[in-house]
Amino acid sequence: MILICGASGLVGKEMCNVLDLMNIEYIGTYNKNELKYPNMYKINYSDPILLENFLRHHKISCCIFCIVERLTDVCENNWNEIKQTNIDLVHTTSYLCNKLNIKFIHLSTDYVFDGSRQPNFPDSDKNPLQNYGISKLVSEFRILKNCKNYCIIRTPVLYSKLSKTHDNAVCLIGKNVMDLRKQFLHKEDNYSIRRPLYIIDLCRFIYDCIHYNYIGIYHFFNPYNKYTKYEICKKIGAYLNIETSNIIANDSAGEGIAPRPYDTQLQDTSFDILKYKFTIFDESIDDCFKKYKHPKINIENKNKFFICLDMDGTIINTSVAHYNAYCKAFENHNMSFLNWTEWNQIVLNSNIDNYIKTIFNDDQFDEIKKEKLLLLKEESIQFTKNSESFLTFLIENEFNFCIVTNTNKNTVDIFKEKIPFLKKIKQWVYKDDYNLSKPDGESYQVAKNKYFKNEEFIVGIEDSMVGYSALKHHTDLIYIYENEQIFKRNDCFIFDDFNSLLNRGFNI
Repeated sequence: MILICGASGLVGKEMCNVLDLMNIEYIGTYNKNELKYPNMYKINYSDPILLENFLRHHKISCCIFCIVERLTDVCENNWNEIKQTNIDLVHTTSYLCNKLNIKFIHLSTDYVFDGSRQPNFPDSDKNPLQNYGISKLVSEFRILKNCKNYCIIRTPVLYSKLSKTHDNAVCLIGKNVMDLRKQFLHKEDNYSIRRPLYIIDLCRFIYDCIHYNYIGIYHFFNPYNKYTKYEICKKIGAYLNIETSNIIANDSAGEGIAPRPYDTQLQDTSFDILKYKFTIFDESIDDCFKKYKHPKINIENKNKFFICLDMDGTIINTSVAHYNAYCKAFENHNMSFLNWTEWNQIVLNSNIDNYIKTIFNDDQFDEIKKEKLLLLKEESIQFTKNSESFLTFLIENEFNFCIVTNTNKNTVDIFKEKIPFLKKIKQWVYKDDYNLSKPDGESYQVAKNKYFKNEEFIVGIEDSMVGYSALKHHTDLIYIYENEQIFKRNDCFIFDDFNSLLNRGFNI
């Protein structure tokens, strides 16, 4: 029985898929990211007794160890934590595998080399420049000491279509392309050489290591890939049809907290690397980024798109108005409301009604909401930056679009009186139209049920985490207005001016 340690990670997921396609029996383990399959188990690798019993019970014959902390800058600041993951867990597992006569396959890195000489063979001098490389080299030493039947595979940077863009170093480069705020300049490394390896290609070699019982240290790499991060960035931009003049090449050494080697080119003469078929880099970009790609949104293409826009904070600035009205309503009940920071934290990530219900009973809650609604009429609101121009473009050119809001119709009617332009928008989904508020996706499902005409692309525009969470059930084409925290942690575009969307046709 094959065991995949870390089946929820990048390599683990792809290895599971390869074995599934080959109808080979295996089991996998996970830690934080639960995998709800009958052949997946949560296991604590730091408990040797528990781990040994697990290995015996499942009669493991081969262990593919994919557990790793790989973010170099994280490793540079958290040695004790990465030592536990990258060294101690490897030590425990490899020791037990040797004891139980289990083949141990371990993934290491080209970062055990300093990049000063090319190419690097398995027996070339090692000189890691940062904690990540050091931790992986130490783990190799532990395996060599512990194991007889081992296979260490050093690879360059890995990437996969199965992960979020921010979950692996190659796709992460695309985040700067997806930042549509053109006044922000991004410097991208154009000095160090990357030789990215598509994980599916690696999995085929891992299988050969099992099938042919390879023992020793091997280098597996794509012999055709050679790019700087800046060059990869330009390739992703060209694929997504996004102009990248605000991404500047950094031609000097030094990037990030951890020092990066110049070029850790791998080489190996113990097997024929050219017998393997490698995924063309441009094709892999299509696999990784095709869900974010769409044609220019213009009049000629208008029938291809169904566009859903949030209201509060996205097309109109209502947060201050809502906040002031709640403050006055609470004051009328001799109570103080949240401070501004607390308010923003709730409205961007949760639901303010849930908070109010923890303070008032049902009758008082209804009274507060009615008072707040009356007080809201005294507040002023405005469009967000050039959203009126954007909406005018959609209306005049008869795009199929709708507003999907977590706000009830009575409140929206107040805004329509304050901004009569909003009355020109014919398609709305109000809070009254569905039961479960954002972040549940029901609101956008209602929008699809009412207005969707089977267009090829659904585009969503939001400004909050609750909105992003609601949208992601229905589309990958999500544009976030101004909220950088959402952009950093999730797969989406970011913009800060609706004119930039008009002028660029969203993503040209």
